[in-house]
Amino acid sequence: MPAQTTLTQHSPEIELPPDAATADDHRNPRRRRTAAEPEPQPVGDLVHPEPRHDIDKLILHPQVKTDILAGLRALEMREHLEAVWNLSAIQPQQGRCILNFYGPPGTGKTRAALGIALRLGKPLYQVDYSAVISKYLGDTAKHIKAVFLAAQEQDAVLFFDEADSLLSKRVATGESCSTSINQNRNTLMQELDRFDGVVIVTTNLFENYDPALLRRIQRHIHFRLPNASMRRELFAHHLPNPDRVTADYAVLAELSKGLSGGDILNVCVNAIHAGSADTDPAKWQVTQEMLEREIAKVKKAKAEHAGEKGKSRRKIGFGY
Repeated sequence: MPAQTTLTQHSPEIELPPDAATADDHRNPRRRRTAAEPEPQPVGDLVHPEPRHDIDKLILHPQVKTDILAGLRALEMREHLEAVWNLSAIQPQQGRCILNFYGPPGTGKTRAALGIALRLGKPLYQVDYSAVISKYLGDTAKHIKAVFLAAQEQDAVLFFDEADSLLSKRVATGESCSTSINQNRNTLMQELDRFDGVVIVTTNLFENYDPALLRRIQRHIHFRLPNASMRRELFAHHLPNPDRVTADYAVLAELSKGLSGGDILNVCVNAIHAGSADTDPAKWQVTQEMLEREIAKVKKAKAEHAGEKGKSRRKIGFGY
């Protein structure tokens, strides 16, 4: 006779950020680095924007550009705003501006961050999460502080790309590793409050942000998938030698519905490689058929990924 199965009621699942999964930091919170273990590496990369990153050259929805330019104007007009409105009485950090770019991958969030840095005449300090997140007690908080200090010393725009791992909701008290994770969140919020500069955070999962972060952000800018006219423009932009291309961009724009700008870039690059297979470069060309084939490949991969993701969620929901 088979053994009876007892059903137990599980508490709601909490999606923890990557630093919760590092065993030594949270399963043994008193463990510290020994003298023989390496010191942490730099916590970010300094990126210098190029003229091609100019906001006016980016293919974005008009409202996105409007919102970005409004944020920049608030910085450029700070002295006038102070003279008329005494803005420092309610916002002491005169140079502070925190922007949140949210939306699907490949919609231009990173390029727009570079465009802002270019417009401000500053480098972009891009946070390296692999260097920030540590398994050693207290090191993640130290690295978060180091991130802000480095951006300040370099007079750089601070850029948290795909920031969910650091900016997600706090974990309920009593949950495994809650103390460490919540301390890191508190450190990050404190540093944001002190920082007198421009911070850009991006995410594909806006709903995962900690509510305490939301009230610190001046502008939330929604990056959406390109519409048909934008997709047509993206194909023309990413096929820079029209003399070697035989394609109908209007048809391609319709076939690529649902693809991001990053997807279209990959389609064009792969089609260029496919059209450059002949040993004689004089015969290299990109055709409509090549581009349509690459569009189909990207759509198939995205559909399969969505299917696998759905299966995973159903398994989790049924307790497998």
